[in-house]
Amino acid sequence: MEHKEYKRIVTKAETAVLFIHGIAGTPNHFKDFLPLVPKEFSFYNILLDGHGRKTEDFSKTSMEKWENQIDFAVSELLKDHKKIFIVAHSLGTLLAIEQAVKEKRIEKLFLLAVPIKLFVKPVALFSAFRIYLGKVPERNQKLAAMKNCCGIELSKNLFKYLGWIPRFLELFRKIGGTRKIIGNLKTDCMIFQSFGDELVSKKSIKYLEEKTFATINVLEKSGHYYYEKKDFDHLLGEFKKFICE
Repeated sequence: MEHKEYKRIVTKAETAVLFIHGIAGTPNHFKDFLPLVPKEFSFYNILLDGHGRKTEDFSKTSMEKWENQIDFAVSELLKDHKKIFIVAHSLGTLLAIEQAVKEKRIEKLFLLAVPIKLFVKPVALFSAFRIYLGKVPERNQKLAAMKNCCGIELSKNLFKYLGWIPRFLELFRKIGGTRKIIGNLKTDCMIFQSFGDELVSKKSIKYLEEKTFATINVLEKSGHYYYEKKDFDHLLGEFKKFICE
């Protein structure tokens, strides 16, 4: 599957929607959301630096590049639009929260799997290894979803993944930094956490309830990448309300 960004700028549109995917992720994570964006809205489904390319390209990027990229995207969208909504997944939610705290013209956030506290389950590591080996049966929907949400062309050379370590260390630092500022978040915000998330701790739900004024929703049968049909229908229904109200 090709991983590329999508942009639609509508002349004289007042609102722009910025989509931000997760670490090692893809804009394709939001493919079912884009048709629901009203025609009178602009949108930008961004591809973060180092994604959509080879394993070694991801090693060469950095959190600073992603932060600067989002800073620039928000700045550019605000030149022609009065307000911005941000829709984000995982790492993207941390970048979205940072932007919303800084820029008051970001009016709404729709956040999926906010990794404010991590807990990596063994199944996540085992699943990643199966994807690396190319053993992903289509009937395994959770594994297929994880593979489809990977925006990096994987290499068979294990040594090339050593360059990924700094990226994830930067992610951990970003999580710590987000905890320090999240209490300052005043933006209208809807958060969706998955009860079966393989990477994000369930403790994140309580933490977010205590530290934010956001509306917290729990997807009972979904994971970090996989959405059970009933959960996904609910998610898309809430997105329609979010985007139109």
